[in-house]
Amino acid sequence: MVLIQRRALLGLPLVALSVGQVRAQAAPTKKKRIFIVSSYHREYIWSQSTQKGVNAAMRKFGYLDNDAQADALVKNDAVESSHAVIGKAWMDTKRHDSGAEMAGATARIMGEIRGFKPDLVLLGDDNAARFIGGQLLDSPTPVVFWGINGLPLKYGLVDSMDSPGRNVTGVWQQGYHKESLDLLKRLVPKAQTFAILACDSESSRPNAKMIEQLAQRGALPLKLVDKVMTNSLDEFKSRALELSKKVDAFFVLNHDTLRDAKGNHVDMLEVGRWYLNNIRIPEASHEDQFVFEGMLLTANDSGYNQGYLAMEMAHGILDKGLSPARMAVRTPERGPYLVNRNRAKSLGIALEDAMYLIDEVVEKSLALTP
Repeated sequence: MVLIQRRALLGLPLVALSVGQVRAQAAPTKKKRIFIVSSYHREYIWSQSTQKGVNAAMRKFGYLDNDAQADALVKNDAVESSHAVIGKAWMDTKRHDSGAEMAGATARIMGEIRGFKPDLVLLGDDNAARFIGGQLLDSPTPVVFWGINGLPLKYGLVDSMDSPGRNVTGVWQQGYHKESLDLLKRLVPKAQTFAILACDSESSRPNAKMIEQLAQRGALPLKLVDKVMTNSLDEFKSRALELSKKVDAFFVLNHDTLRDAKGNHVDMLEVGRWYLNNIRIPEASHEDQFVFEGMLLTANDSGYNQGYLAMEMAHGILDKGLSPARMAVRTPERGPYLVNRNRAKSLGIALEDAMYLIDEVVEKSLALTP
């Protein structure tokens, strides 16, 4: 036994501590090692929103000490705080989506993960969940995903939504498509019909399917009459112009994997600039990134909420020892009803008498910003 003799000299009660207890008190707490993988790239608006949510949760639960560290993580993809070592990697699959490119990104990032030796891996969106999650499935490393479009069961990462059964759990996007169209109908009561307009991507396909299922059940306030899903920019433009003369509105989903006639990737904001300058009917969308871009409105399936909830679940695993196998897959609450003032004005839609329907008005249109 080791006796704290100074206490006796001071006339205080003797306290006996074992050598193990003394060492335990002196040993610093081991920092948690967290590795984040994004399916996309740093400039992508959705990725910025999800990272803000992750950072906010990391600040709340003590994995980041201050806002300067959160900014450093955004800028450098790496930061060390008093309680955590955090790294991040990008798959960049919006711009590089061939099978060979995805395989290369998966191999590169798995090498980084092995070198990093994380206590937990966060996976942002479908391709990270599908390819990196598939590599980590049934490994000792806990995995939490966010932003999966459609049911996560499709990638085989969980046995069921309520009881994942493996080392993987997370957050999925259920979508607020009906709510977005309800808002459009309230703002534009004369609208009767709509068409889906989207690229043909891992993100768009499940959302289009969900809208079609709602339409088949008669659950939507407008009639769905057509769908455009293509990765050809020329086809996207021609069909959009054609349909804009036949329908009253569009539901614009992702348009970030389009390519020009030479096969070059076309940035989402470039596509949005063409759309906003040439299409004169209103549109709903499913995420705030498209309203920031310049589209009319959304009942926001919030990227911020996705990232925040995923990190909250990760905290339960890291701090409380919860098992991903028994943590039900979750979906966050709907974000705010957003309307873009610039787009409303250009379409002649007055917002003054409709503000009671709107949670936030977006004043910028990134696709139209010089």
